[in-house]
Parts: sequence; C-alpha cells; structure tokens
Amino acid sequence: MKLTNTLSGRKEEVKPLVDGRISMYACGVTVYDKCHLGHAMQAILYDVLARWLRFRGYEVTYVRNFTDVDDKIIARARELELSPLELSSRMIAASRRDMDALRVQPADHEPKVSDYIPDIIEFIENLIQKEYAYVTSSGDVYFRVRCKEDYGKLSGQNPDAMRTGARIDADPDKEDPLDFALWKSEDVEGAAWDSPFGKGRPGWHIECSVMSNCILGERFDIHGGGRDLVFPHHENEIAQSEARHGCGFASTWVHCGLLTIERQKMSKSTGNFITIEDALREYGVELIRWNLYQYHYASNIDFSDAAFRQGLKKLYSFYRTLSSVQRLSTAFPEFRAVPLPEYDPESFEKEFIEAMDDDLNLPRAMSTVHGWFQAMNEVLALKGLKQGRRIQGLLALKESLMEFLNLLEICQEDPESFFRDIHARWFARQGLKADWVDTLVKERNQARKSRDFARADQIRDELAVRGLRLLDTAEGTSWELSDQALEELVR
Repeated sequence: MKLTNTLSGRKEEVKPLVDGRISMYACGVTVYDKCHLGHAMQAILYDVLARWLRFRGYEVTYVRNFTDVDDKIIARARELELSPLELSSRMIAASRRDMDALRVQPADHEPKVSDYIPDIIEFIENLIQKEYAYVTSSGDVYFRVRCKEDYGKLSGQNPDAMRTGARIDADPDKEDPLDFALWKSEDVEGAAWDSPFGKGRPGWHIECSVMSNCILGERFDIHGGGRDLVFPHHENEIAQSEARHGCGFASTWVHCGLLTIERQKMSKSTGNFITIEDALREYGVELIRWNLYQYHYASNIDFSDAAFRQGLKKLYSFYRTLSSVQRLSTAFPEFRAVPLPEYDPESFEKEFIEAMDDDLNLPRAMSTVHGWFQAMNEVLALKGLKQGRRIQGLLALKESLMEFLNLLEICQEDPESFFRDIHARWFARQGLKADWVDTLVKERNQARKSRDFARADQIRDELAVRGLRLLDTAEGTSWELSDQALEELVR
C-alpha cells in the first residue's frame, strides 16, 4: 500500500518497522465542546485507513487520543462553572457516543493527557538535561527551536520565517520568540500538577509526543491528523521527540483535508460548525460517510447542504439494486453464489483493492462500487437467462461487494427500512397514503389482466403525476419514487 507522506512530499510504499505490524497514531479532539462534522470527517477517514490496513493483513495498533488538558477547556469550564476535568470527562463521553453513532470503531488505545502527567514531566526533564529545553524564572519550560537544526522539515518552512499560525507566548523570559511551551506555570484549580519546575500543566505539543511514545514506542509507522496541524503542532512533536530519543519519530505523516463552510475552516472556537449530533439527525450516518468518500482524504471539502442531500439519490439507487437481489435470494434460498463469466466479481475486487492501496483513493473505489451495482442491474435485466442462474450470478456479485461495503459502513441498514423512510417523507409531503397506492396498483394489475389497457395506462399516469414510477417485472409490479420526486426530496 502507498500513502502520501507529508515529510517527503511523495507517495511512498508503507514499509512497517516490524514486518506484518503497523503502529498508527492520530491526533484526537480537544474536548471542550461537542464534536463537529469536521471531527467526524477525520475520525471516519483514519478509521477506514486502520480497517483497510487490517484487511490487507497487517496487525494494526491504532491510537487516537483525547486532549483533556488545554486552555480552551479551562476557559469553557469557567463559563459553565465546572472543573476542567469534569467538563472534559463529559465531552469525552459525548464524543464516544458520536463516534459510535458514526460507526467509527474505537481505537485500540484512547489515552487522555491527564493520565500521562508523570510521563510528561519525565520527558521534559530529559529535554532540559540535554539542553534542548530551559526553565524560565516564572517556572515555564520552553523548547529551544534553534537547537534542532532540521526544524521545519515537515512543513518546509524556514525558522526565521515561521510566524504565521504559531502559538507564540508573550513571555519576556523566552530566549527566542519561536521557542514553544513544554510546561505552563499556572495554578488553575483542577488543571494543575506539581512538578520540579513548579505547579502547572503541559504545553499543547508535548502531550501527543508523550502518549505516542508511551504506547507505541520511540518510533512508529504512521502519524495522522488534519492538515491544520502540520505546523506548529506536528512540527514541534517531531522536534521534541527526536531531541529526546536521538532517532526518527513517525515514518509516514498522513494529513487529511479540512471540512469548511463557505471556505472557512469548521471550528468550535468561531461557532462556524455543525455538530455531529445535528448532522446525524439531519443526514444520517450513511449519507455522511457516502459524501466523504467522494473526495480524496487530502482534499478540503466545502460543506453544502444541497450537495450532501444529493448523495441520497445515489444511495437510493444502490439500495434499490440490493433490495432486488435480497428479494430474489430470499425467495430462492436454495441457490448459492456462482459468478457469471461476464460478470465475475473478481475484476471489481481487484479494482477496489488497487484503488484503496493507491493512497486510500476512496473516490476511485466508489467508482468501482458504482460499477458493481451497475453490473447487478444488468444481470437483473438480462433476457434469456434462467432465473436460478440469474440468482446465482447476483449473489456472487452481492456477497463480494458486501465485504467492502461492510468495511466502509455503508449499505448496512435493511433496504426495506431505508425505502420506508424515504417513502414516508415523500408521502407526507404529497399527502399520500400507502393503502391508496397499493389499491391503485392492484386495480391496474386487474385491468391489465382483463386487457383494459386504457385504464391501466390511466392509473400509471395518475401515479406518475404524484411522483411514483411503476416497475413491471417477472416477479410482479412494484413502484419507486421517480427521479423528479427524488430531486424535490433532496432539495
């Protein structure tokens, strides 16, 4: 498998430090408020990466942290009159509920900063001993950026030009404006710990270095996060970790794009965000996942309500195909999957695997999924094919496809339930009753049987006006929403 490595700027083959094993760390959320759709995007993408690596035979150790000690948490806790750790504990529980609803599997390890304070202090002491860090008169501890000769290698910036986006503390005791905080001397109730430097709390960057080191070791395979973390967060992680251990840190740095609204980054601090809770209520988990899969992980996605809803049309089409296959296989349970020579699922499997192995190319993989469903539709429409053979060929396509859809957590719901929800929304909008539609369909069937084609056509046209399209098949007559109805429904 190949991934684009931010450190080299190239697409590179993943070569684990230990054969057959992949160690991966992804920066998690700072838990001072509810998670938003941008957090969902990142969590889903790294969840898919971990699942895919396992599918390809690797033993994966995946770490995704919670930052529960932070300036924003302290400020928000004061507003709510809570202790910082009480607030973060509540938000961690809410985040886990969100992840569960998004079908994001828990990481193998989900560490909290507050559980690693002794390790953080020991890490900082080591940097001070090696003269990579210093203690100010006020008890703050800073990392000497210019002592790391290759500082800036991840972001490609020159230290002399590094100002934009940096969290620069206005401390007159700093030796250099670019030096970043390892320890902040401040006695905040509920968010301060004793240390050799004085009472205080960790700086932002040191936290991830310590948690990844404690769980994965001095070196590991993949470090992930949003593109906005390349500098300064990940740049500083590299500097302090390599200074401490005297060796490389993460081999491959994978950065996903950002979810924006009107080209502005989705952010809790600016109020420019949609909570995961609200997004799930409005769109549902499968529609959220389906829309994210239309973009490469490194791409920014500018959120649009209309664009998200448009994905419903494709999902509906796919569900309809799966539902047809399901009905046939249920009606003839004795048939097993046997591929049709011209519709062999192996070709689709190969395309899908090649796409995912090529830098987790989800858009290309989704194109293969579309081709898979198209093949099912073609088999359903084939003439001169015995029904038993048709079912065998369809089952072969479906069973191979479902392995990958399960991995991506789409098309997991009962198709009939999905249809009922869509139909209920349309019927409510049109003031229709399902009994009325079923009665007309039965009347039309009788009219056709009696060769009263004029009445049959009249009923078909009457239903078409109400946004319903009739489907006459060997199994009988069914109906679905017309393309025009779907267009109106997703506006």
